[in-house]
Amino acid sequence: MPHTSQINQTFIRQPGVELRSTWQSMQAYKRHSHAQLSIGAILEGQTCCTCNSEPFTLHPGDLIVIPAHMPHSCNPVAGQPRSYHMLYLETDLQPAMQVIRSEALFRQYLAVVDTLSPGAINVLLSALAESSATPEPLRPSSLALLQTLRQSLLEPPSLDVLARRFSLRKETLIRTFKQDTGLTPGTFLAISRVEFAKARLRAGDNIADVSYQSGFADQSHFHKTFVSYTAATPRQYATGRSISDNN
Repeated sequence: MPHTSQINQTFIRQPGVELRSTWQSMQAYKRHSHAQLSIGAILEGQTCCTCNSEPFTLHPGDLIVIPAHMPHSCNPVAGQPRSYHMLYLETDLQPAMQVIRSEALFRQYLAVVDTLSPGAINVLLSALAESSATPEPLRPSSLALLQTLRQSLLEPPSLDVLARRFSLRKETLIRTFKQDTGLTPGTFLAISRVEFAKARLRAGDNIADVSYQSGFADQSHFHKTFVSYTAATPRQYATGRSISDNN
């Protein structure tokens, strides 16, 4: 597998939308989630995308719709390279998770990639609107734990403390949270830190400051965790350039 510095990928951003384009990559990702609705398009090769523990093999011309906060991973098949686009959209519309094999919708997706115009995005979202779904509400302990972790990135309380707060055994708290979110509290905290870091990097904050603000022990830990969830270095994500420009 090539080193991360050899991955050819770019980021383009406009208010409410981010486009990630990756070419001929064999890089794998840890299981993660996004705060935005994400829609991926496979251009070359194959990808195994696992959503809520269900695997899907995607081929060129396929689209995959992943609702906000749904745990997933999208990795190469048999170590072969693949190329793809990922759109991250801030929208109240949350279509159900689905794999779409439609030439018309794929062309519409590519029109969004070409322009990132609000009009093209709205046309694409309208085409997906019929499959919109209302997510199941979290149980009170899971919702409280989720909110606590998001608000305590620098010094999160221990699970023992939180379990006592909710009058639950720690094991019950962890099991319930994983059933509701698909993630352990530790993984959710790491993802929340990475998502917070991405927002601060988009805002132009200094990488060293972002590392501290996000709650990482040091820049090395920040760098390693960020790459493991995004397959991009913090510098590449901040600049939007190909990762090979970050030497």
